[in-house]
Amino acid sequence: QVEDARVQYLELLERGGRVAGVRFARTAPDGTGGVRDTGRYEDIEAQLVLRAVGYRGVELPGLPFDPVHGTVPHAAGRVLRGGVPSPGEYVAGWIKRGPTGVIGSNRSCAKETVASLLADAAALTLRTAAGDPLAVLREWGLRPVEWTGWLSIERAEAELGRSLGRGPVKIPDWAGLLAAARDENR
Repeated sequence: QVEDARVQYLELLERGGRVAGVRFARTAPDGTGGVRDTGRYEDIEAQLVLRAVGYRGVELPGLPFDPVHGTVPHAAGRVLRGGVPSPGEYVAGWIKRGPTGVIGSNRSCAKETVASLLADAAALTLRTAAGDPLAVLREWGLRPVEWTGWLSIERAEAELGRSLGRGPVKIPDWAGLLAAARDENR
């Protein structure tokens, strides 16, 4: 068991062609909301390693994307298009900074983005608002998941968890999420 929450996955260890453990690097805050490697490492024995759902950001249609880092280019949470902030477009979390940090990192990450949004608010209110965003998405041939669909996904994840004798279990793929969202019987 890792005793300090400030650790970062570094590498999988193998023995005889099989997983033997996971090496973690102890980290320390770097002063910019991220962490830096301290040069201290800890190995934990393991025979099975599972990747968490949503570990790497994926490209979203219509947004710029850095495939190397799995992030949307940004400046303090403002989406950058051609190196210039795009008014009204913001990111937070792993799509903003990549899969780094600890749970508390999301708070400072979101705080930075919200500060940018608030600083931009006066200029954003002067813009002409687009029509109903759901109508625009439908116009593009998309079927947005609305609140009832979101609730349906939550029920499906709770049912999946109950079937396994535990709490809610995340549905790990788009096809499964969309099927749950569109299930009228939930």
